[in-house]
Amino acid sequence: MLRTLVTAVSLAACSSAAFASSTIQLSSLSQVEAALARGASVAATVDLTVCAPAAGTTSPGTTRGGLRIGAYRIVQDGTLSFADEHATVDRTGQPIWQFIRYQVKPDQTIAFTMDMFSLPSYTRIGSQIGYTCAVNQGVSFFTEHR
Repeated sequence: MLRTLVTAVSLAACSSAAFASSTIQLSSLSQVEAALARGASVAATVDLTVCAPAAGTTSPGTTRGGLRIGAYRIVQDGTLSFADEHATVDRTGQPIWQFIRYQVKPDQTIAFTMDMFSLPSYTRIGSQIGYTCAVNQGVSFFTEHR
């Protein structure tokens, strides 16, 4: 009985390991582009505390988050661009729309910009917020290896 139970648990562990996937970190723009080109799901994690604020208009970052890259484009100079947009509420409970853009450049730097608009009028709220990050220094990319 015990031997049967041990065998069953061992087989279950082996079969679940066969279907499990591991996450691998992508270490360059070319690896990110290759994963996207083959249709792989690519996630980006963001830690603005490691990024440099843009030209004196933005305070040091305190935010962390992430997203899965959906739509993207690669322009002639090799820059990969993708974005995240969503409705949320501000600190006072008013509805706003956030538009966040990522531009990953061939030199491995990443321009992060965020624009906010009040809803439902889409009137701009404040100035654009921006940071300069780098691949695996503020913005990291991951895909699943099966």
